[in-house]
Amino acid sequence: MSILRLAWNDGSFIREGIYEAFIDQVYVDKAVRVENNLCDQVVVIYKVAVGQGVRSIRERYFLPYYPSSRFAAVLNSLYGYLPEQLDTSDLLDCECFIRICHKPLPSGKTWCYVDEVLPIAEPQ
Repeated sequence: MSILRLAWNDGSFIREGIYEAFIDQVYVDKAVRVENNLCDQVVVIYKVAVGQGVRSIRERYFLPYYPSSRFAAVLNSLYGYLPEQLDTSDLLDCECFIRICHKPLPSGKTWCYVDEVLPIAEPQ
C-alpha cells in the first residue's frame, strides 16, 4: 500500500539564497530516462524553513557516485569524508545548509534547484 499526501504549494519558488535545511526523505529512482540512456538516481528531499512555513525542495543525483560527482560533494559536506558504502537511511534528518539557485530554461520556465550543500559546522 502507498500513502499519498496532498501537496500544498502556492506555485512560488523558494528564493535564491542559503538556507538551513534537513534531509526529510531519500530514495533511489531506478532506470530513469535521461536523453537516450537509462540511469539510476538518488533523490533527496530537503526541508527548508522559509518565513513562517516549511517548504520542500527535491534534488536528483546520478548513481553510482564517484569522488568527483555532485552526490559525493553532498556526502563530503555532511560527513566530512566520502564513505565507501552508504545506507541512505543514515542521511535522514541530517542538518545542513543548502544554496538554492534559479536557472531559466529554454521553454521560458524557471528551474529551482539545490546548487550546493554546505556543512552546519566544519568537520573535526
